[in-house]
Amino acid sequence: MRLHDLATWDGYEEDGDLAVVGPHDSRVQEIRTNQFPWNTVVHLCRDFGNGQCSGCSGILISPRLVLTAAHCLFSLKRKGAAKSIRVLPGRRDRRTLPYGSFPASHWYLPRAFVQGPDRVVNDWGVIVLRNPVPLKQFLKMRAAPDPELATLARTGKITIAGYPADRPVGTMWRHSEVLRRVTPRRLLYSVDTCPGHSGSAIFARLPTGPRIIGVHTAGILDEQGRTYGCNRETVLAPDGSLNSGIRLTQDIFRAMRDPAAAIRSNQLVRYP
Repeated sequence: MRLHDLATWDGYEEDGDLAVVGPHDSRVQEIRTNQFPWNTVVHLCRDFGNGQCSGCSGILISPRLVLTAAHCLFSLKRKGAAKSIRVLPGRRDRRTLPYGSFPASHWYLPRAFVQGPDRVVNDWGVIVLRNPVPLKQFLKMRAAPDPELATLARTGKITIAGYPADRPVGTMWRHSEVLRRVTPRRLLYSVDTCPGHSGSAIFARLPTGPRIIGVHTAGILDEQGRTYGCNRETVLAPDGSLNSGIRLTQDIFRAMRDPAAAIRSNQLVRYP
């Protein structure tokens, strides 16, 4: 796929990508996309075999590794993985790609997401790039313990930044809000997101510094089966509605440290 095609594409993949905006839409466009940490936020261009580029979000955690959601890599609707993926770090708008476009070599995600039934708590994956992105600074990841997350919920906020489908093509939007609830494998929050934001990092300022603590994956639907507040035909979500994501855990870190071993033990599956 040519760089020109990436710059002018305006389609999005919403397969499994639910979201909530409301009771107010408080998202802010981020235009400093060549500054840290926004330059590590990536727009994903995924081809599922039809030659089109469908979008998701992710974040660079090293020069060649992108953390994202499993459903950005494997389409349950199509019953198959993406045929190819290109990663666009720090994309600012339809035509502005500060660092260019990087093809993926391969990607891996939990076998439990592909086969089910526990997909909600296994919706994470990692993309490996063919060539490194020329950046030197990346947000660190943390499997934050319960007391640390409880303190964050009382005294701080979390931030999600990515590429929602309801905004101009290739523009980055972010929002910071409170962490509402924590389970052993999920984070629930009132951050506004829309389809396209899936795969975005959930990050926060912790006592150890700014850290990635999860991956945004899901929201809820209205009574007509649509995402709240993400197009003209929908209303903003009622107060108390929550988005959610995967909580980074030591189990995830172990799989990421040695994906080859996790693949051999059938914990992870690799594509292509």
